[in-house]
Order: sequence, then structure tokens, then C-alpha cells
Amino acid sequence: MASTSTWAGLRKNRAFYASIAPFFLVFLAFSIFPVAFSFYLGLSDWDGFSDPSFVGLANYTRALGDPVFQKAIWNTIYLWFWSTLFTVGLALALAVLINEYVLGGRTYFRLVFLLPLLVAPAIAAIILRVFFTSNGGLVNMLVGAVQGQPSYFNWIASETWIKPLVVLLVVWRWTGWHMVIFLAGLQSIPRDIYEAARMEGVSRWAIFSRITLPLLMPSIAFSIVMATLGGLQMFDEPYVLTQGQGGTNDSTTTLGMYLYATAFMQFDFGLGAAVSWYLFAAVVGFTLLSRVVNRRLGIS
Repeated sequence: MASTSTWAGLRKNRAFYASIAPFFLVFLAFSIFPVAFSFYLGLSDWDGFSDPSFVGLANYTRALGDPVFQKAIWNTIYLWFWSTLFTVGLALALAVLINEYVLGGRTYFRLVFLLPLLVAPAIAAIILRVFFTSNGGLVNMLVGAVQGQPSYFNWIASETWIKPLVVLLVVWRWTGWHMVIFLAGLQSIPRDIYEAARMEGVSRWAIFSRITLPLLMPSIAFSIVMATLGGLQMFDEPYVLTQGQGGTNDSTTTLGMYLYATAFMQFDFGLGAAVSWYLFAAVVGFTLLSRVVNRRLGIS
């Protein structure tokens, strides 16, 4: 009886189900199937041409034992930490200054600081190379003028300096985006609170630390989460700056670059899928951690 009534309901509402069927078919084809297939590939050895062979957890253990993968983890953490620190810190400082001292033309400042996002990563890397190239770079010209002799230091090939250059590129591209978030948060704070604090003779630093920061914590938390999710999956900036080579001795190879090189250059799709699940676990782990921290801090 239940199955009969179910089929009767389906026939009665077939026009409705037919109208929503394309969405579920697309969702199944481009969301559910790729996830399920990547999980299957993580347990298989497949080069994209021959038949996959089941290897169990061998790809996961092989990734953990690969020195390049271990270095990619460290590089990702390094680039994520410093790029997030400088991007969020600089964006917060700029937002506070603009909100405090710029009375008109704030839309202009938003536009100017968002312009780097419109620049393709490849073009941004070329611009950075103009400054830091070893032969005729503007930075080397400045260093040579200071020390009194020409400088031909290869910043891009340096294991020490290539990471800060990637961080610089990330900060340049994304500071404006985070600044807009902070500006929106600052402008949502009632001005009456500031006026009352000034009438009581509260100092600027006390107003910032005891009023602005606590009320801006939801925006700061959101900004840190977004910067972290982007940092864990960082690919564009180090890839284009090192022209896909990962720097000298893989000094800027991130997890995203390692995954790309493994799957689409070495055609080891099983190992690439295993790395993607490690990356997925890191993103999920941080998301859950951020939710716990936000709840304890009382941030909605």
C-alpha cells in the first residue's frame, strides 16, 4: 500500500519532479561523483590510461614518507601563517585609518585596494619579477646604489627569499579584500558608543582595544578563517612566481602544487587523490577548530 501511494504521488507531481531533476543530475555528476571517485582513486594505483588496481592505504603511507610532501606541508604552514598575519593585520590597520580619518571618498579607497584582485596571478608575478629579477631588477638597482657597486642577487632562486616574496604577493593581492570586510564591520558599530567614550575622556588606544576590537571580532574571525582556507589551498601565487617549479629545492612547493604535480604532471592519480584527502582533512579540521574557538569567545 505504501509503495502504491508513493508511486501515485510521484505520478501526480511528475511535472514538479521533472523540473527539479536537472539540478540533482548536475549535482550528482559534478559534486557527488567526483568526491566518490577521488576516494576510490586514493585507494587505487592509476595512471589515467590503464585499469586501476586496488592498493589500499599505500598511497596515503607513500605520501607521508615522501620528503617533498613533508616539505610541502611545512611550506604551506609557513606561507599560510605569515600571509595571514600580514594580510589581516595590514587590512585591519588600513580599515581603522580610513574609517577614522577619511570622511568622504571611502568608495574610492575600496575600489583602489580591490584592484589587485582584478590582476591575474601571472601578471602579478611578472610585475614582482620586474622588481626582483637578478639582472636589472629595481630592487637590485636600489641595493647597488646603496652599496656603491652593481648587485645581481637572484631573489627568485634564493631559498631564503622566495618564501617572503610569495607572502608579499599574497598580501598585495588580498589585503584590499579583507580591508573591505573590516570597513563594513567598523561602520556597523554605533557611533554613539565612541562619542560617549570620548566624553568620558577615554584614550584612543583604550577605545580601540576595549570597544573597536571586541565589537569587530566577528569580522576578524571571518577574515582569519577565509585567509586560512585560502592559505591551506594556496596554489596560484607560488606556482606563477616560480613558473611551476616550486622554487629551488622545492622551497615554495605547497600542498596544492604537490597535488597538481603528482596527478597532472606525473600521472599518479592515486597519490594525488590521497593528497587531496589529506588537504580536505586539514580544511575540515581547521573549520571545526574555528567553530569551537568562536563559541568559546562568544562569536556568532
